[in-house]
Amino acid sequence: MKILAGDIGGTNTRLAILEDTRVLLERTYPTKSESNLKDCLFAFKTETGQDMPRWACLAVAGVVEGGQVKGTNIPWDIDAEGIRKSLHLELVKLINDFEAAAWGVTRLLPGQYVQLGGGIPESSFPKAVIGAGTGLGQAILAPCRDGYSVLATEGGHASFAPETEDEIGLLEFLMKSYTHVSVERVLSGPGLIDIHEFYRRRLGLPLTPKEETPPSITAAALSGSDRTCVLTLELFCRCYGAEAGNLALKSLARGGVFVAGGIAPKILPLLKRNDIFRNAFESKGRMKRVLQQIPTYVVTTPYLGLIGAAACLLDKSPGHPHHQNH
Repeated sequence: MKILAGDIGGTNTRLAILEDTRVLLERTYPTKSESNLKDCLFAFKTETGQDMPRWACLAVAGVVEGGQVKGTNIPWDIDAEGIRKSLHLELVKLINDFEAAAWGVTRLLPGQYVQLGGGIPESSFPKAVIGAGTGLGQAILAPCRDGYSVLATEGGHASFAPETEDEIGLLEFLMKSYTHVSVERVLSGPGLIDIHEFYRRRLGLPLTPKEETPPSITAAALSGSDRTCVLTLELFCRCYGAEAGNLALKSLARGGVFVAGGIAPKILPLLKRNDIFRNAFESKGRMKRVLQQIPTYVVTTPYLGLIGAAACLLDKSPGHPHHQNH
């Protein structure tokens, strides 16, 4: 069965046609390159020259309410029924992007993820998914009779909880700009820029040059060529591990915590180096012993959201052989 799938984030919009959960063709567009999602879908149809499948599932960075999304980190408001009529489709389903990521985790293959510490996953317990990119997404997979039920969350907008002196200093710095300092203000591409600015001010350096971007800061940190960038990425990784540990405790994710999103694969060497991520993940006082057993994984496939969008549609469709009663 062919499905039109979309993974629509603040930076990129990925569109693909899948056969079940196998990607047949995919195109990536800068999200701000089109004025709305309909135009992006028509561009995809024109560029690929393909007839659109009858069913579509679009994963969007935002809260889905009544078949509509008002984007949090994207410039579009999206209406499922309007897209269905425009493209003459039979079904268009909108889901949160991290609901899709969670569904994608259920279909991961060996070679599409890397384990970072912990023990053996326990299938009878929840799994958790966290991922930093333009924003910060979180979701939970709760085991049920026929597999898993996905719980979409807006956990990225929970309050940032600093512990170290540098993290407390960062919170105080961010409070000057934001009325609410969510964990997403730290764990995201814009968060990397803010952490970099925090360290530059602390070290008495000029303001962050406009040409500095999350990729350039990351590259300088990984090469060790710029001390401020190294400090920035190390703090980012510690906060990432700490928040992943928070999510693991809240869901008791003995089935594993999966780190998705666009940033993690790019900083994998530092996440692994000196166990910087795992130490922060496990550093929860009396709960350290529990967290030491929970495995963490970095998802390396860029197609997680697309695979998950297709899996959501397939697994929830009564007429499909993979249907499960979620």
